[in-house]
Formats: sequence, C-alpha cells, structure tokens
Amino acid sequence: MGFGRFPAMVCPWLENGPLTSYLERERDSLSAGQRLALAHDVAMGLQYLHSQSVVHGDLSGSNVLIRANGKACIADAGLSTLLTALGGPTLVTSFGSRGTLRWAATELLDLELPEDEENPPQVVPTPGSDIYSFGGIMLQVLTGRVPYHYYSRDEWVLLVRSKGETPKRPDQSLVTQRQWAFIERCWASVESRPSVDEIVEFTRNELIQVVLCQF
Repeated sequence: MGFGRFPAMVCPWLENGPLTSYLERERDSLSAGQRLALAHDVAMGLQYLHSQSVVHGDLSGSNVLIRANGKACIADAGLSTLLTALGGPTLVTSFGSRGTLRWAATELLDLELPEDEENPPQVVPTPGSDIYSFGGIMLQVLTGRVPYHYYSRDEWVLLVRSKGETPKRPDQSLVTQRQWAFIERCWASVESRPSVDEIVEFTRNELIQVVLCQF
C-alpha cells in the first residue's frame, strides 16, 4: 500500500514471461501436447479461482505467465474487479492496456450507448466472462497467434467486435473441428458457455488423446 490511489500487487518472477511473447518465441518448437498442456494449466487455474469465488475479469495473453519448466500460471487475478470497485468504468480499468480487448467477453465491452450517459450501468466481470476469455487463450495457444491477429490495430478489432465478429476459423492442421466447436461455445451467449469444470475436462481429454497418439 501507499503507492498512490490503488494498492500495488507483486507476483513472483516467471522466467519465460507472458504467454503472448512466449508463443512468439517458441511458435515453431512447441508440440501439440505442449500447447494443450498450456491450455489445461490455464483451465485449472481458472477452476481454482472460481472455486474460491474469485473472478479474474481480465484474462489475456499478457497475464498468463510461463515458468521455466513451461507451466502456465495466471497473474493479476481479480485485479479488474478490484479496480472497478475502487472507482472508474470497467472499460477504462479493465481494458486500458493495449490488446486486452482481443480476449474480453462481449458483455464487458459495453458497446451500446447507455440510456443515461451520466449514470451508465456498472459492467462487472463474471465467471462466464472468464470462460469467454479462455476461448481466446485456447485459440492463441493452439495457433501461436493472438485473437484477431490479422488486424494490427486495436481500433479495428473494436470495430469488428461491435459488429459481432468473432475470430476467424484457423486451419484444421492447427485447430481440430472438435477444438474449434468448443472454442465457439466459449464465445456463445453467457448461458450457453461451458462451465469451468467443462473446460478443465475438455483440455484434459484433448491432452490425453495427443499423448495416446504418440504410442
């Protein structure tokens, strides 16, 4: 405390840095199993957070960090919820960092003009919004590219998202039809998204299938 308006958060140093830069460096060397292991790590991290009634609220390739042994860890858990509670609109506090909106749940973007501009409705992250973001994480680890990578500017991403455009289907050599169908479920309406237990089970089963195919 005592660093300004907000508390300061300190986390351990993880040698391989954020997921996005890790995938950029290791894109051609990671096996399918290693990629699915990353997705499964994130799924289990979310499962733990939700079991403790903690919503991450801002899951992206920047706050999934990679240990020296290749294990993925979630950072900044609950930070956006804390910042929103301390004051300020969710769009400013949660999505102020460049690129975060590429993973953010549609309902958090608050793309429609409020009826009362002086008292806009408070947009609060939920477990369902974390599931939406996980869909983007899974797409990223399987392809090695951030969601909407074909749009270089965040302004363009915001524009197409306002029109309801989700990321394009990647080549089947990178993402199988079963995996793509599951990712799309993560991006569906809130009530249709899988639970955190389902994403853990799905990533575990996908990882097992890859391991079995090696024998």
